[in-house]
Order: sequence, then structure tokens, then C-alpha cells
Amino acid sequence: MLTAVTWTCLFGMVVVSLYGIYQAVVCCRFLSRIPLPPDAAERRRFAVLVFARDEERVIGQLLDTLNAQDYPRDRFEVFVTADHCTDETAGVAAARGATVLVRDGNEPTGKGAALTWFFATTDLAGFDACVVFDADNLVDPGFLAAMNRQLAAGRQVAVGYRTGKNPSSSWVAGASTAFWLMQSRFYHRPRAAWGLPCTSVGGTGFMFSLAVLGPDGWHSETACEDIEFTLQQIAAGRFVAFAADAVCYDEQPLTFAASLRQRYRWSVGSVQVLRQQFGTLVRTGLRGHPAALDAALFILGVPMGGISALLWLATLGVGVASGVSLGITAATVLASAVTGYLVLAAFGWLVLRLEHARWPGHVRALLGFPIWVFSWMVLNLVVLFWRDPTWRVQPHTEGLSLAQVVPATGTE
Repeated sequence: MLTAVTWTCLFGMVVVSLYGIYQAVVCCRFLSRIPLPPDAAERRRFAVLVFARDEERVIGQLLDTLNAQDYPRDRFEVFVTADHCTDETAGVAAARGATVLVRDGNEPTGKGAALTWFFATTDLAGFDACVVFDADNLVDPGFLAAMNRQLAAGRQVAVGYRTGKNPSSSWVAGASTAFWLMQSRFYHRPRAAWGLPCTSVGGTGFMFSLAVLGPDGWHSETACEDIEFTLQQIAAGRFVAFAADAVCYDEQPLTFAASLRQRYRWSVGSVQVLRQQFGTLVRTGLRGHPAALDAALFILGVPMGGISALLWLATLGVGVASGVSLGITAATVLASAVTGYLVLAAFGWLVLRLEHARWPGHVRALLGFPIWVFSWMVLNLVVLFWRDPTWRVQPHTEGLSLAQVVPATGTE
């Protein structure tokens, strides 16, 4: 029995190691410079979409940054979907010039459902593309101009550069900010350098041409509508570009519990998307579109993380069952934990150094970053056995202006 378990663990570790090696090879071009598209004379018309659920405390600051875009005001319109709101979100949005759509009644909640509803009920004739934001965001003045350059260069889908709005609010918010900076540096940038599409638009701060939707509009079914949409586009043969000069700031969870709830939902959604899209991506890749194979491997990340944790626990169990003393087992666990902590802390420091990011309390965030990452591995283990896709409201309270945020984050 122990021999069978040992060989199973060994085989699993080989598979997980090969997966890790592939991702490391892809990420190795993290220092590459990504050429930006040149300016375009034509100014495409954007529908800027904001989806809000009880966001009266923060949506005004977002709309102020949208109204201050360095882009012709007659070439974009802001649409706010007040989704089952019980506060003054709609009134705040209307007062700042947004076109407000109220969604209530018995419709399903959640951003994916709200997106589907919006495109089913709104006439966007005359618009070229959409840009999507969350109500708690802030947007750099050059965002729309940057996305217009992507469209002019033939990129029908693009993801912007996302960072935290409130990294100094708590160590959790700082660790979450480091994660988004890591995604830009070690996921989006290397793929752009390899000529591969980005594998997730990240839920906010992304753009897509209306032509990619077709006559049926938006349709998503999982808890990660952003990843689902991205993989749909890759499976259709479209390139998802990285617009490094399109910067947006996203509010990060303040508490560890709130962060766990958020990331658990993302992990659940990733497993849903895996079951929905993996086969399609593999078939697309085998038909001559290798970028789809990279996307298929990307979506394996959550189960691979959970399986890694499971294999580690199983290996310890086999050792104890084989006669290894509890003292040696405890020492092994301690050594692994310390080594892992130091490696992840150093990696977090590298991310902030490469992204020229520093804020009051960034050292505290770096000290907590390994715990934040380890907890996600635990969540990935949990979702192998228990998945609850219920969408829950994530309160946002950091009503900061762009003038307050940019100097505080220290990003360049």
C-alpha cells in the first residue's frame, strides 16, 4: 500500500514540477521591454462600463478620474449599472454625468450576470469598443488614449496595468497590491515578449472591441467571468494585448478574512472555467494555434497548486507511516516553511523593486506576502473538495482621489 502511494506521489511531483518548469520558462522574459503602439489620429468611441453594488462611498472618485481623461469628451460615454443597490450609488453617478442603468428585481447577482444583462438591454450602436472598470477603481488620465492606440494597432482585446489603490491601508492590502504588480511583471510582460496573449483580463481595467462579442452579446456562466471571457477570445484565435501604459488603481481588501473570501471565489471560478474551456483550448491549440495551449496550461494553475499541497501532505504522511520519527518530520516541516517564507519574501521584494513601487508600510506588506501566498495554496487545496460559487458583496470604503493615491504608491 505504501509503495503504491509513494509511486503515486512521485509521479504527481514529476507532473507538477514539469508544469512549474514550463511556467518558469515562460516567465523568464520578465525584463523584456514591450514596445508601445504609436499614437493614432483616429479617436475610437468608447463605452466605459462601470458595475456597482452599493458603492456610493467610492464611485464618485472613479467618475472624477474618468471625466478627467486626456481624451476627447465626445468620444466616450460612461455607463454605470447600479446593480441591486440599496444606497445612493445611482444618484452619485448621475450627478457626475454618467448614464445610469438600474438593475433590480429578481435577476441573478454578480458581475457576470450584470454584464450579460447590460449588453442584452443597452444599444451601443455608434461605439467601437468597451472599457470595463469596477466602481472602487481610479484611472490614470491617459488610460483611454492608451487603449485607443491598442485598437489602432489591431488589438481587439487588451488588459491594462493594474495596481493597488490603498496599499498602505493594511498589510493585506499591500500584499494584494504586490500580487497585481507580480502579475503584470511575471505573467503579462513575458507573454507579450513571447508573442503570447495575456491569459486573464483581470476583471477590471480592460478593453475589448464590440466586434468580438458578435450579435449575441456577452455570455458568461462562471464565478470568474473575466478569465472565462479571456479564454473565449483566445480560443477564437484573438490576441489579448498588454497595455502597460493604461494604468488603473484597484481597491484591495483590508482584512485577511475579506481577502480569503475574495480569493476563494476566484479559485472556485477558475475550476469552473477549467471544466468549461480546457478541452476547447486544447483542440484549438492542436489545430495550429499554440497560444491556446499556453492558455490551457494557465488555467491548470489552481488545481496544480492544490495538488502540490496535497502531495506535500501525502509525502509527509508516507514518511511517518514508514517509520520516520515525528521529530524529523517536524524539523522537515519547519525547514520547508522557513525556506518557503524567505524565498517568497525575497520574490515580493524583487517585484516591488522591478516595478519601482514603494509606499508607507511596504515592508510590512513584504513580511506578510509569504503568508498571503501560502494561504492561497491552502484555498486551492480546499477547492479540490469543496466549491461554493455564491457571489458575496465586497464592501469598498477607501474614498481616495487620484491625487492622494499616486504619490502614496510610489509606482512609476
